[in-house]
Amino acid sequence: MKASIAGVVASLPEIWRSRVLGTVGNANIKVIKMGGEGIPPEVHDDFDELLLVLDGELPLVVEGEQFTLKAGEYYFVPKGAWHSVPARSFGVLLLVDVGQGKPAAP
Repeated sequence: MKASIAGVVASLPEIWRSRVLGTVGNANIKVIKMGGEGIPPEVHDDFDELLLVLDGELPLVVEGEQFTLKAGEYYFVPKGAWHSVPARSFGVLLLVDVGQGKPAAP
């Protein structure tokens, strides 16, 4: 199936709302329109996350360490790691939730 990430992002009704593009194995692949507001600290005890910035910038705090991801950069957040997004993010984020997808039927 051919699709456009730009088209998906344009159809998102608001910032920080994700759309699942598909599932590969047990991983959900999502696209998110980032916005200026941040996301408070959160932790996922049951899945890992891969954050890949497709466009823009994502300030990120993981376990107290603060840095900024730019377009083309990614970060792997292991399950159990506290992370948050300070204000000032913008652009498009591809997120892979490893362990959240439905396993393929045998």
